[in-house]
Amino acid sequence: MKYIFQGIEGLGSKFQPFGNVVTIGERGQSGAPTDKFFIKKPNALLKKFGKRTQATRENDPEFVRFNNSERPELRQNLRWEIVHDIHLRDGWGAMVDGFQFQLIAQQLPKQPGHPRKAPVCTGDGNNAQRWNGEEYVDINCPNRGCQFRQGMPSPFKPRARFAFKLWWQPDQPWSNLPTPTVMFSTHSWHNIGKVFIPFFENLHKQAMGLGYTNYSFYGLKGKISLGKRKTQKGGSVPSITMTTEFEPGKNFRDFLIDSEKLRPKIQHETLLQQNPEEGEELNMNSITDNMAVYFKLG
Repeated sequence: MKYIFQGIEGLGSKFQPFGNVVTIGERGQSGAPTDKFFIKKPNALLKKFGKRTQATRENDPEFVRFNNSERPELRQNLRWEIVHDIHLRDGWGAMVDGFQFQLIAQQLPKQPGHPRKAPVCTGDGNNAQRWNGEEYVDINCPNRGCQFRQGMPSPFKPRARFAFKLWWQPDQPWSNLPTPTVMFSTHSWHNIGKVFIPFFENLHKQAMGLGYTNYSFYGLKGKISLGKRKTQKGGSVPSITMTTEFEPGKNFRDFLIDSEKLRPKIQHETLLQQNPEEGEELNMNSITDNMAVYFKLG
């Protein structure tokens, strides 16, 4: 009997592909960034702008109605549903499939750059991986004591990534837009330290306080909104807010009750591991019919 072999030893990947990219702050004709979401094609093309090479993407024609809309209630509000079995019961490590944050440097002074424009250093303040011109090597991360973090501006930025399924309100004209699994990324200290982290920590404290010590955020719905906040210098920059959303008459406790019943059926998936060889800019490929969208907030 002929045997059908399946798989090739050594060939496989733990890395999450993404089908589209959504950016915030695309520059308008005046040169000023606009405060809207834009859904773009996944593959970044390296283009030269004078002496500088930059990864750029085109708007995705599948979302032409979205990208061309001038309605702020559409362009500045995105509704999300968590589709991964994540929680804070065991610390931030248990969140990595759906939410993660770290320090990254796209380029370091007088250090070799990555040939594919991937970050040259990624770490958590204790440990890091740095590109040496040939490969990534493990190093101890001195955090604020790093020689490359001295002076301003620092080449290191924080980065947080939040994966979720996009959904649209059923009673709105845009309700038939695609509902992909998406990822939102931000490099803002404010968005990470004063929005994302407190948001999840508060939900964790509520769940534990209510006695749901085996809770999961799987299936939780909410809204991410785009606005602006004032800076210390008097200017304004894009800023986000995060809120939960429930059916009329229900709250987070009701979600926990329903989630406890559903939990045995949840299948674990690993989505947010990043291939350092590909990097944030280029690790974008389509997946099944449930496209993924990558969100980037500058």
